[in-house]
Amino acid sequence: MEVIVIPPTYFDVVESYNTRMRPDLPYGKPDPRKTFQQWAKMVEILTYDLGVKVEFMNPTIDLHDMAFACDPGLWIDNTFIAANFQPEARRLEVAPFFEAFSRTTTYPRALPEEACFEGGDCVVVGNTLLLGYGENRTNRRGVEEVKKILEPQAIRVVPIRRVTEEFYHLNSVLTVYPSAGLIAYYAEAFEPDIQEILEKNLPRMKSVALPKDAVYRKQPAIGDEYLYSYCLNSIENNGKVLMSYCSSTHRKLLESHGLQPIVLDCSEFEKSGGAFRCLTMIHNITKTP
Repeated sequence: MEVIVIPPTYFDVVESYNTRMRPDLPYGKPDPRKTFQQWAKMVEILTYDLGVKVEFMNPTIDLHDMAFACDPGLWIDNTFIAANFQPEARRLEVAPFFEAFSRTTTYPRALPEEACFEGGDCVVVGNTLLLGYGENRTNRRGVEEVKKILEPQAIRVVPIRRVTEEFYHLNSVLTVYPSAGLIAYYAEAFEPDIQEILEKNLPRMKSVALPKDAVYRKQPAIGDEYLYSYCLNSIENNGKVLMSYCSSTHRKLLESHGLQPIVLDCSEFEKSGGAFRCLTMIHNITKTP
């Protein structure tokens, strides 16, 4: 596995375009030192525990969300599909990726302006792209435009509708553990047919819905509020799972499938609505699961 990460040099919460971003609260702003410590530890674990090849991109001054390297697009095989962000504050994050991929053998693609699309809505399983969409972030036109690019490359695109503003990216509430042939998700984020969609399109994968008490917790760094933990915004490689929280139910599921959870505090990034999967742009290599 290969990923791109961006140091959180300018990371901050200065406005709100998701339900977790609340800069006016006493605990709504990230601590810069703690932020960098959490990010650096993530890079260490990715490299030395998960065996991931980590590449670095320089941050851009005043782009406070750029550390969330996943979101500016989808890197799949030799194609990069650039995001069309709905939040205006994030639109300038795309150009550095587009320019960087333009200098490589990866072919960057741009979508029409009305096709909203974000990398955080993408979960790749073998040669299938699960693509979240809703009223915000990725829209239906975005799904159709991504299909036009990927389906001629023999990559199936399976749309999954998100139904709540709180869970605005697919990869925050649905994750794949490739080493175990396992998918876990939080059902309340989706329409009722989510299990049917997964079983129909990925019959070789086992899909498991986790209950609310397995994915929510009291977050000490956010006023002890009972919040979604971003436990599914995780990364698995070589049987090890980097995650921000692991309930006993979730741990039992992972360990029963031969997976080892590695839990690392991600509180400062959670204040902006993301965790470890958001902080990494994965190079997805398609293959039949």
